[in-house]
Amino acid sequence: VMDLKLLLLLGCGIALAKHGKENSPSFIVDYENDRFLLDGEPFRYISGSIHYFRIHPDQWLDRLKRVRALGFNAIQYYIPWNFHEVERGRFDFSGSRDFARFSRLAESLGMYTLLRMGPYACAEWENGGLPYWLIVNDKDIRQRTNDTKFTSEVSRWFSVLSTQIVPLLRRNGGPVLMVQIENEYGSYFACDHAYTPFLREEVWRLLGKDTQLYTTDGSGEGYLKCGAVDGVYATVDFGPTIPQNVDKYFALQRKYLPNGRGPLVNSEFYPGWLVLWGQKEQQLPSDEAMITTAKTMWDKGASINFYMIHGGTNFGFWNGAETNAPVITSYDYSAPISENGDYTPAYWNIRDWIKSIPGWQNEPTSPPKSNEKKGYATASMQLKVPLMQMQKASCSASTNPLSFEDLRWQFGYVLYYTHLKTCGTNLTIEKVHDFGYVRLSGKSQGRFVKNFWDKNTTSVNLKGCQNGDTLEIIVENQGRQTYETINDFKGILSPVFLDGHPVTEWIQCGIDGPYEKVDDLVREGDFSREDNDEEEDSREEEGSQGGPGLYLGVFNVDQIADTWVNMTSWEKGHVIVNGHNIGRYWSKEGPQYNLYIPAPFLHLGRNVLAVFELVQVNGCEGDSCPLPFSATPDIHFDSVTYRDLHTSARRAFWKTKHAQH
Repeated sequence: VMDLKLLLLLGCGIALAKHGKENSPSFIVDYENDRFLLDGEPFRYISGSIHYFRIHPDQWLDRLKRVRALGFNAIQYYIPWNFHEVERGRFDFSGSRDFARFSRLAESLGMYTLLRMGPYACAEWENGGLPYWLIVNDKDIRQRTNDTKFTSEVSRWFSVLSTQIVPLLRRNGGPVLMVQIENEYGSYFACDHAYTPFLREEVWRLLGKDTQLYTTDGSGEGYLKCGAVDGVYATVDFGPTIPQNVDKYFALQRKYLPNGRGPLVNSEFYPGWLVLWGQKEQQLPSDEAMITTAKTMWDKGASINFYMIHGGTNFGFWNGAETNAPVITSYDYSAPISENGDYTPAYWNIRDWIKSIPGWQNEPTSPPKSNEKKGYATASMQLKVPLMQMQKASCSASTNPLSFEDLRWQFGYVLYYTHLKTCGTNLTIEKVHDFGYVRLSGKSQGRFVKNFWDKNTTSVNLKGCQNGDTLEIIVENQGRQTYETINDFKGILSPVFLDGHPVTEWIQCGIDGPYEKVDDLVREGDFSREDNDEEEDSREEEGSQGGPGLYLGVFNVDQIADTWVNMTSWEKGHVIVNGHNIGRYWSKEGPQYNLYIPAPFLHLGRNVLAVFELVQVNGCEGDSCPLPFSATPDIHFDSVTYRDLHTSARRAFWKTKHAQH
C-alpha cells in the first residue's frame, strides 16, 4: 500500500511539473502545427507599429490606450541605436529613451511587444538608426556586413542593449514575445550571408537561445533569399492587395520556413505611407482595400502588424532621407491614429472589423476622448542673432573643407568661410551634402543642391565679388539616408574652385543654437537687440528683419493644449519651443506647412519660441515678423490617389516619381 501511494504521489508530481512547464511564461513557434504558442496555448496577434522615440513620453500612455481600444493585443517598435548612443560610449535609456517603460505601459493595457533590435532599423529615421560616428571612426567601414569594424561595434552595443531587454522577455514574465534581428535585409545590396548568422548567434548568446527571433522582408523571392536566416522565423511585409497576391506572398514566406510549415505573419501591413519634402502627390490604399486584405489574411490564419498604427513626429533633426529627398518632420504616415492622436476613418473601420472577429479575446475598449487642440495668439518674432553671429562650435582650420564627420558634428549646420585673395564669378563645388547656402560678405548669392528630386546644383555665380571678400557657405545636413544604406557623409566633400582656380584656407564651425538657452536671450517685454555699431552693420548686410538668423518671441498659454505653428511665411529652418527642437520646416517646398507642438512642451503663462531661418521671412512689418498658431495640421498635396500597392510596388513607385519629378 505504501509503495502504491508513493507511485501515485510521484506520478502526480511528474504531471504537475509537466503541466507547470507547459504553462510557464514562454513564447515559441510551433512549426508543425502552423501556430504560435504563448505560455503553452495557441496564440495569434493583431498588432500595430508605434514608436516611442516619435512621441513625447508624457503622451505614451494616451497613444497606447488608443491602440488598445482597437482591440489589438500587441505593439511593435524599433530600437534605433543612434538614439541611445548618440556619441560612442554614452548610453541613454532614460526619459524619452526608456523603451522598457513604454513596453510595460503597453503590457498594463493588455498588449505584448514585438521588439525590433536591429542594429539597423530603417524607419525613415536618421541614418536608418545607425550611429553617425561609425563612419567618423572609419570612413571605409562596410555597414550591415560581416566587416569586423562593424560587427565589433554591434557586439559592444548589443551587450549593453541586452541588459535592458532581458527583464522584458516572455520567459521572465515580461511582454516581449519575439525579437527581430536586422530589418528587411533582403532589400540591401550587400546580401552578406555571414553577417545575419552573426547577429543570430550574438543575440542568442546575450538573450538566451530560447528567445524567439524573427526577420522581416519584402514579399518577393529575392528579398527572402537574402533576408531569411537559418534557425530564425521568417516573416514578410506587404500592403493591401488582391487575394491571389496574399496567397502568393504567404507561400513565399513558408518556402523559407522549416519544411514549409509555420504560422503566417505580415509584419508590416501598410494602411498609409511616408511623405518626403517636395512631394507633390501621394498614393494611399483605400480603407476598403485595407480591410478586405486584412480579412483575407486573417481568414488564412495569419497574424498581422499594421505599420504604422500611429506615426508620431520626427522631432529635432532625427528625420531620415530617402534616395532623392528627406522625410518631412511629421511622421503622420496617414496612419489610423494621426500625428496628434486623433482618430481617422481607418481607425473606426479597423475597430469594427476586429469587433466582428468570432472569439477574439482582446475585445475593443472605449477609445479615449480626443485631446484638446488650440490655436494661440500670433507671436511677434524679432531677429535676435543674425546668421553669421550664431554661436559656433568645434571650429577647425584646413586647406580644403572638412566634412561634418571630420568635425564630429552630427546634426544641423556647418559654416564654412574663407577670405578670397583673388575674386571671380563661377564658384564650383562638385559635392555639397545636402544644401549649401552661399554668401559673399553677408550677402546671399545662391545655393548648392544635392540630388533633391534629381536636381543637382554644382555651381553658383557670385555677384559683386571683390578681392578680400569673405566667402561663406552654410551647409545643412537634411538627414542621412535610411534606404538604401550608404556611408552618407555630410558637408563640403570635394575641392572648391572659383573660375577654375582652387579656393583654399578654410575655417569650418558647427552652428550651435544656443537651442536650450534661448530664454536667456529674451528679456521680458523687449526683444530688441543690443545696440552696437558692429552688429548694426552686420544686420544691414544680412538683410535686416526678414533675413536669415535666429528669431525670438514669446506667446502666452492660458490653457495647455496641442497646437501647430504655421510656418507658411517662413522659408526654411527649424523651430525651438521652450528649448525643445520640434523639427524642420520647408514651406517653399511643402507639403508640410504647420509643425506639431505637443501639449507637454508647453506651460501656463509665458512660453519662448525661437526660429532659426536659413533664407528669409515674408510678411515682416518693421521689427516684427508674425508667427501664427493653428488648431489643425496642414499637410497637403497637389493630388492624392487611392490604390492597392504592396511594398515592392511602392518602392518602384518612388523611384519612378523621383525620375519624373
